[in-house]
Amino acid sequence: MNHNKTLKLFGGMMMIILLLSACGPSAPPSAGEWKATSKFGEFTFTVDSTGTGITGISMNYQSCSSAIISGTVTMSQSIEMNTPLPIVNNKFSLDLESVGLKIRGTFSRDGKQASGSWTAGACSGRWKAIKSP
Repeated sequence: MNHNKTLKLFGGMMMIILLLSACGPSAPPSAGEWKATSKFGEFTFTVDSTGTGITGISMNYQSCSSAIISGTVTMSQSIEMNTPLPIVNNKFSLDLESVGLKIRGTFSRDGKQASGSWTAGACSGRWKAIKSP
């Protein structure tokens, strides 16, 4: 085999290895408290020590107005889970229909950031989070 073909073959193999390594498993999210911010306020959630579940969420939303609600509304809630909310493939979803609360989230592949959407009654938005120091 000549030198040019060998280099091309080697380069092709290296590209395949790099692509396969980028498709590897995601790191679990860091354990501890995470602080999420959105246009209307903030919430914190706690990731368990294994990085596979959320054990609690506290929320504080202010100045949320919509077609149904006019003016300023302040809403605060805390939710402790008896069984951790599962984090599967770096994603989680909370639906509490009784209080009109939905939170969806995805952790970054390195497990150091998260983002998602939330709905609380007639109000909704997007959020971003980092682990609290």
